[in-house]
Order: sequence, then C-alpha cells, then structure tokens
Amino acid sequence: MPSLSTTVNAIRPGMFAELQQRIEARGGDLVPLQIGDTAVDPPPEARFTSDGSADPALYRYGSTVALGSLRSAIARWLGSVRGIADVDPEREVLVGCGGTHAIFCAARTILDEGDEVLLAAPYWPLSPGVLATCGARVVEVPLTDRLYADPSLDAAEPFRARLTPRTRALYLITPNNPDGKILSRAQLAQIAAFAREHDLWVIADEVYADHAFDAPHVSMATLDGMRARTITAYSLSKSHALAGARIGYLVAPPEVVVGARRVSTHTIFNVPVITQRAALAALEAGPRWVDDARARYREARDVAVARLRDLPVDFAVPEGGTYLFVDFARVLRGRPPRVLLEAAIDRGVIVAPGAGFGADYASCARLCYSAVSPERLVVGLDRLREAVDSLV
Repeated sequence: MPSLSTTVNAIRPGMFAELQQRIEARGGDLVPLQIGDTAVDPPPEARFTSDGSADPALYRYGSTVALGSLRSAIARWLGSVRGIADVDPEREVLVGCGGTHAIFCAARTILDEGDEVLLAAPYWPLSPGVLATCGARVVEVPLTDRLYADPSLDAAEPFRARLTPRTRALYLITPNNPDGKILSRAQLAQIAAFAREHDLWVIADEVYADHAFDAPHVSMATLDGMRARTITAYSLSKSHALAGARIGYLVAPPEVVVGARRVSTHTIFNVPVITQRAALAALEAGPRWVDDARARYREARDVAVARLRDLPVDFAVPEGGTYLFVDFARVLRGRPPRVLLEAAIDRGVIVAPGAGFGADYASCARLCYSAVSPERLVVGLDRLREAVDSLV
C-alpha cells in the first residue's frame, strides 16, 4: 500500500491502547477515573428532551458561523464571568464541535509546517496531536510542577530556555489539566511579557476556568497587550457537563476567527444545531449551576486528597480543575509504570497513564475525581489503595 503521511505518524496512539486488552479482560465493575468527565447532570435547561424534536431546523444544515444568539450569549458570559470585556460576537467568537475542534481550527490558522510550539507540561494529552496535525513541532516545557515546587520561580524562565528561531506560539492551561495548577496574575504577566518580547501567539486553554478552588482564575487575554495575540479556549463539556454534546468555543482576534471559520467549514461544515441550542440554554441559565458544580468538585477533590495522602505517593493538592496527578515513583521503585496501571485494573479501577501528559511523567497517573458519584469515587480510591498495597 502507499505510505501514510508524516503528519499522522507524528500523532501518538491513544493513552489506553496498550491497556485495552487488560481492561476488556477484567470487565465487570470497573470504576472509570481515567476520563475527564463528570457524574453531575447538566443544567435542566440544557438537557436533551423530546420537546422540540419536531423542529425541522434540527435536521437541516446550520450556519457555518453558528447561531448568532449563541455567540451573543458567549460574549455576555465572557464579559460578566471571565472578565474579557467588549467581545464582538460577530468577529471574535468561534464556536466549535467541542473545545478540541475549536482549538484545532485556530491552531491551523496561525501555524505553518515546521513551526515550533512551546507546550507547558504536564499537559492535556490531546494537545500534542492537535498541534502536530497542524504541522507544528511540539517542544515540551515543564512548568506547573516546577511552580508547585517553587512558587517564586519566574514563570517565563522555562519557556525562555527552549526558545528557538522557529518558535511561533506557546500553549498553556490554567487551571491545568492534569495537576490543577492555577497560574497567578503575576505568573501570567511574566509569560505575557515573554510572548510580547518574542512576538508569539498564546493559546490559553481555560476550559477549567469555572473550577478554580484555592486561587482566582485570571484570563490571559485580560492582561495588557495580550488580547491581540491570545486565543482563549473554553468548553461546555467542562463548564456545564455537556461533554456528549460536543460544544466548545474560543475568543480570538478577528483575523484568527476569520481563518478558523474557514477551517471549521472545511472540517465539519457546521456545529449541530441541537447542541448549539443546548449550549445557549446552559449559558442563559446563569452561573448558579456552575457555582454548585464547583462546590461539589471541590468536595470530591478533598475526599481524593484525604484518601491518598498517607500512601507512599507524591502529589500537589490541585488548586482547581477536576484531577489529581499522582507520582507513584516510590511505589514502582524502578519497575515499569504499567505494573501499577495493571494492578489498578485488576482491582477494578482505571487511571490515566502519566506518559500521556509529558515525557517526564511516566511514573505518574491522573485520576478524575468528578467522573463518578461520591460513593463510587470512594470505592475507586480504595481499590487504588489496594493496588498500591499489593506493590509495596
């Protein structure tokens, strides 16, 4: 057969490809702590029901630039909740089929073949593949674990050490997936100054902005001089428990949105109208549901921290987000990480392999404390404790 593209060969296989056979063999009552989902139901106003299913518009092509009412609601939400003022819904908002799609469309707009992107690590596992699909080369920059260890660290220093003439953009997540680090205003200002100095784009992944517990979330685009070079991404999957609806959006300079809409049209044509209506209903319901969900996630975080604190493992208490990123190096004692992952599966719990979050994190694993009910979370954590005990 003819050869495959170099681009697809640069995209990593799924994190669970090597473990899938063991997961299927175990079957039964597995507690799924590996996926960044939530057991909380979305706002009632946003749930799919049979009401309105006869509307012919749901079965027709929609606008390639999304519903104007949804873009206007996004602009209002960004201004009132995120502090990004005076967003033009016609020129600065892109609606995507999930945050992943929206980020890809923007990245494809600003990146050329061979451009380098400084990717703050540990990171969202899909981000290297999204960037590689755009032809870019990813340069990992260990950041948030270093900031947990040394809050006084200049947050721009790790990026500066990896800057080359090919660097075109940097990608950061706050609150971070997987370790929950929230970049402070001062740390963001250090990174912003670096980006301005070297004329770089900033992709600010802020999909967990509504789940900040121990520090306030600050949007990069609100800093002086950053609105014109920042692409800020959000997802209703995280903010409003609508992962299955696949709806996300970003705010960016008008020139980026124009290009990203072209990419979007040539990949999905239009975001499904029914999911856009769900997103509109969720945003128009106001922030109360989000506030309640944040409180529930914080309680789940505290349960997870308390349940694992006495084990021979290392982790920072996440300042936000929905994950605990645990280093099992003292448990593994030089053994392959797969030993821990398989021991967990055999006892009925799945966690995400740390290697998917960066080259330096093979001994780690991520668990999502929002993915299941509080009762099931305790069951899963106890099973993880059993796996650790079996190896220690």
